[in-house]
Amino acid sequence: MKFFALFAVLTLLLVACSGNSSTTTTTGPGTTALETTTTAPTTTSAPASTTTEATTTTSEPTTTTEATTTTMVTTTTTTVPVTTTIALMPAAPYTVAAYGAFPEVFAGSDGAQGSGCAPGTDTLPDGIWFGYVRSVTDTSLSFDLACFWTGQAAIDHAGGEEVNNDYFIGNTSSALRTVPRDPSGTAYWIDASVPDLALQPVPMADWPVAGGSHYIPCPGEYCGVWLYVNGGVATELVEQYLP
Repeated sequence: MKFFALFAVLTLLLVACSGNSSTTTTTGPGTTALETTTTAPTTTSAPASTTTEATTTTSEPTTTTEATTTTMVTTTTTTVPVTTTIALMPAAPYTVAAYGAFPEVFAGSDGAQGSGCAPGTDTLPDGIWFGYVRSVTDTSLSFDLACFWTGQAAIDHAGGEEVNNDYFIGNTSSALRTVPRDPSGTAYWIDASVPDLALQPVPMADWPVAGGSHYIPCPGEYCGVWLYVNGGVATELVEQYLP
């Protein structure tokens, strides 16, 4: 009994000291009391949580606008008129070396090649003239002046006649001019026996050439030539090929 009494006292002490603990003791005769200990719930303090708010930095896209400069280039179209080359009336001496065997159109020639066909005088002035040699002497030529046109000028002066081979010869006057010739000058004749009917130079005193294969019968009605006149004298003569 003392044991049970002591046990009961201890139990009461434990109950008193436990505070929040409650003890239930059931005793009965001849029964060992079972001690049931109920432990008060323990509150565990969770560690303080630090919430870090994520900082979102939104960068707005930067739009760079580059100024566009438009350069307008003005294109200037230059129209070059097509004109017929007309050489100014050149100064003497008039030579084949300077102006060729077929001269250009000189100013004041009314569109005809060379110096034209209207000198305005009975004597033939200095220049380059086309015509027909009717007769010759040792010192002079009997010359029938004519007009030699080419291209559009030939069409314009043909008066409706057909223009063949791009040239037209006008000869409305039968007047003859006596033109002195320089025996030491040069004459160029067409030799039909050589390739391309190449012009052959001879001294003026030897023209027309005796013998040989002549393309043009000279002198005569169809003896067409260019006279290069300097100081009133024919210093050079060129036979004109006419197809």
